[in-house]
Amino acid sequence: MRSFMVFPTDRIGVYLDWRTQEIAVAAALSNDTALKEAYCDGDVYHALALICGLTDDVDRKRWKEANPSMRSRMKALQLGINYGMGVPSLAKGLDRHPLVASAIIERHQQAYPRFWQWRADMVQMAMLERRIESVFGWPLRITTSPNQRTLYNFPMQSGGAEMLRLAAWRLWEAGIVPCMLVHDGILIEARNREEIAHTMEIMRKAGRDVCDGLEVGVDIDQLLEHGARYQDKRPVAKQMWGTIMRALQEVGALPKEDRPNAGQREIHHPPRQTHRGRRTRPRNTAA
Repeated sequence: MRSFMVFPTDRIGVYLDWRTQEIAVAAALSNDTALKEAYCDGDVYHALALICGLTDDVDRKRWKEANPSMRSRMKALQLGINYGMGVPSLAKGLDRHPLVASAIIERHQQAYPRFWQWRADMVQMAMLERRIESVFGWPLRITTSPNQRTLYNFPMQSGGAEMLRLAAWRLWEAGIVPCMLVHDGILIEARNREEIAHTMEIMRKAGRDVCDGLEVGVDIDQLLEHGARYQDKRPVAKQMWGTIMRALQEVGALPKEDRPNAGQREIHHPPRQTHRGRRTRPRNTAA
């Protein structure tokens, strides 16, 4: 549905997101030196692929460009292991024997021992105190039998939420009002390039505040100029966009000869209702 957004020709639509935010929070809160180094090196998913023995390519950029599907799988597995994914689920995700999955978890424990110890201690303390808090004190009160994965997940999710809250508040104080907050990203409508740079620095500062000084990178996911339309790049979103366009054509809201393609073309105005009840096309005001 985000693809319905079209930005004014005199503004710049920018979708910015924190780079591998949840891993950064986990590395900072656990104070695991190896995990921090893997994050700061630029691609923690490449580091996991090396740990798993799924690649011997030490060039992160080359590996990322040549193995997009493997990188997506490493992303899911890295997050899954962080949140308590067991051997059966990991084996299924890798399409490998459970013995291989078990060996990978053991390698992860050996690579990031401080993270694993911190996670176990954090859950034990939460169970004893029946509560767990975010970095800045927002509590989650827990029952006598909580889902352990919820407790594994809470520090990273709450840390990301604190980061987003700080950034949104400081952007408003700077006169830059976000159009949309999207989990680990922010969509803004900027007047100029200076506002974009200012927004990125505010987001980086929020990351440092949550992660005890660790620099959390901020990337430009989409830069939309000259009245461009936002385009959700996920395959499922592109498929949904095509379904919506076909439905609009079927009800007559779009002319069928202007069938949108995968590039997500502009939406034509639907017929408007006149005061006499007749349906007419909007008048073409172009010179």
